[in-house]
Amino acid sequence: MPLIFQLGKSILAWIIALFFIIFIILMPRDVSYETSTGNVFENAEYHYSWTKHKDSFVNFFSFIKENKSLGEYMPGYPNSELLSRTLKKSLSIALPALFLSFIFGVLKGMMDYHLSKFKLWNIPNKGATWLFLSIPDFFVVIGIQLLLMFLYSIGFLPHITLFGSESFENIILCIIFLSIYPLFYTAKITYTSLEDEEGKDYIRTAYSKGVSFKKVVNIHIFRNAIIKILQHLNTISLFVLSNLFIIEKFTAFRGAGYYFMEAVYPGASFAVGQNKDLGNASLAISYTVIFTFIILLVHLISQTYNYFLTPYDLEEEEI
Repeated sequence: MPLIFQLGKSILAWIIALFFIIFIILMPRDVSYETSTGNVFENAEYHYSWTKHKDSFVNFFSFIKENKSLGEYMPGYPNSELLSRTLKKSLSIALPALFLSFIFGVLKGMMDYHLSKFKLWNIPNKGATWLFLSIPDFFVVIGIQLLLMFLYSIGFLPHITLFGSESFENIILCIIFLSIYPLFYTAKITYTSLEDEEGKDYIRTAYSKGVSFKKVVNIHIFRNAIIKILQHLNTISLFVLSNLFIIEKFTAFRGAGYYFMEAVYPGASFAVGQNKDLGNASLAISYTVIFTFIILLVHLISQTYNYFLTPYDLEEEEI
């Protein structure tokens, strides 16, 4: 399948998905409440109106066209400024986390493969990978935070600011938190890719010529395995991006993920007669466009890598 056609399908799918997400965000949230004597809540009923839904679309895009802006987060503070500031903050932790998780994940996967020949070291190495892939991220984050607080309480560590986004410590911790799951996922993929290559004919030929195990792994096996590893770049990036919302919420890191959650979540509590519409629909849509575009961009890069790096059979292409 030609690369241009693959990329075009991805872009079309992104446009369709984006439309449906905006469709949901702009959905009217009209609720009628039933109360008893004393204004005590008894029941609530949702009423959908296609006319009002259509008007919300028209009003949203008309506002952008007429005002040439996305509205204001608060008086005197436009949404565009908030978007720019928070996106820079999130990228300052997401990009290093992606780079570190990929590099150290590949190194750990190679180390696991080397140590797999020694049973004494194989079990703890593979066990650590399984453990961190099985535990939900927020448990790991909370566990690390509690450990740091405990070590500070006994005087083993100096004071570390665990919450916020203004200090250098916050950035370093968030990068570490974001890197954990993608790192172990990359390690697992690397180990599996190396293991799949070791039984092939060219490896047996190299061994028969007296090439050392270390040279076979680092040159012959890894050179072919890296193609399979790069095929998972899209998945690794998605892990980093999806974890961004959780990490920023748990650490009060006020980046794009934090404010996106604030924009789309109206709150669990309500009062009789209260309007349940989103407080800032334009901000929610703006973040949606940005995050989905980043996902699309990573997917296009991954598709391009796969197209040029993945070997294919010309005879199959002709068929």
